[in-house]
Amino acid sequence: MDIVTGGPVRIDRVEFISVDVTDRTTWTHALFKDTDGVEALVEISSGEVVDQVASLVSILGEQNATSEDEIPARLGLDEASLRTDRSLGTSVSALRTAAVQIDAVRRDLWLTEALGGTPQDSVELYANINRALFATDRSPAAFASVADRAARAGFGIFKCAPFDEATSSDTTIDTARAGLERVAAVRRAIGPEARLLVDCHSRFRADTAPMIARELSGFDVAWLEEPVQPTSAPDELARIASQVDMPVAGGESGYGTAFFDELVASSATAIIMPDAKYCGGVAEAVQAGRRAVAAGAGFSLHCPSGPVSLLASGHVTAAVEGAMPLEHAVYEAEWRADLLEPPERVEAGRLWFPGGPGLGAVLNDRLISKYGCRWKP
Repeated sequence: MDIVTGGPVRIDRVEFISVDVTDRTTWTHALFKDTDGVEALVEISSGEVVDQVASLVSILGEQNATSEDEIPARLGLDEASLRTDRSLGTSVSALRTAAVQIDAVRRDLWLTEALGGTPQDSVELYANINRALFATDRSPAAFASVADRAARAGFGIFKCAPFDEATSSDTTIDTARAGLERVAAVRRAIGPEARLLVDCHSRFRADTAPMIARELSGFDVAWLEEPVQPTSAPDELARIASQVDMPVAGGESGYGTAFFDELVASSATAIIMPDAKYCGGVAEAVQAGRRAVAAGAGFSLHCPSGPVSLLASGHVTAAVEGAMPLEHAVYEAEWRADLLEPPERVEAGRLWFPGGPGLGAVLNDRLISKYGCRWKP
């Protein structure tokens, strides 16, 4: 089905809500309103783009964009600048997602429907255990413990980012040995049948990535994520992909469907991983996903984020036939589910949709008062 967003974009106000999660994590949100007071809640990457988002809203409020994909042009921005300027791409992504949400609410549609999909009860998740480990000693035993907890909760797919000590300046994989021990511990904890994904956080090089892939193959790893950075070294990533046996995944920092088309066409990645916060928003993510699936590639949204982003990404996943399971950062905050009303529902390794128009949930003011704050620029 086609994306059915349509109607004029009339966003003219925004306020911000931040929630302190850990010493390392703050979930920052933008609450957009159109001229009729219809609201759209969007998680943005950080407070660093707040001023830019507010500035773009003031400009957009004076324009007459007829659909979400016209927003960049109405702001005088081209795709080249959005691909190279991360904060600008993030800000525009938030606006575009908000426009789709508002359109869905106006027409009493689930966000999934506004994105051209058929509403589903739930979508499958995989458990990213990494963020829960920031408060631990990140030992193999700690990795195993969090993985075991996720397995007992019903997850069947797990991802870890184990290579803390490795750097892209290394000429050997000696510093990756500790990371391999962490992977081994996770595999023992989840058993031989579970799927295991490994995120390299771009800590390797064109010459060392194939070596680490050979080591990981002994743990039956289902994908190798971003051994190098796709946005800055796509040719290197393509060379790596041609030399390793496991699928390469990536693209979390990229903006625009054309970027993901290039990753697929060059065989740099077998699985694209747009992040709706950065890629141009939820509609752009759907378009990139459908094109990737049609080309025979995989599509799995990047989402190590809060419940607002997870819910929006769940709608994107539901709207793309053939999408792979969605990322979920488990156990970063025990109160996470209650940040939304109705509460986030993650059960048996799946995200269950709350129903209702647009996103389907709002923020819980009581928890905002306890852990965060609201403000206007």
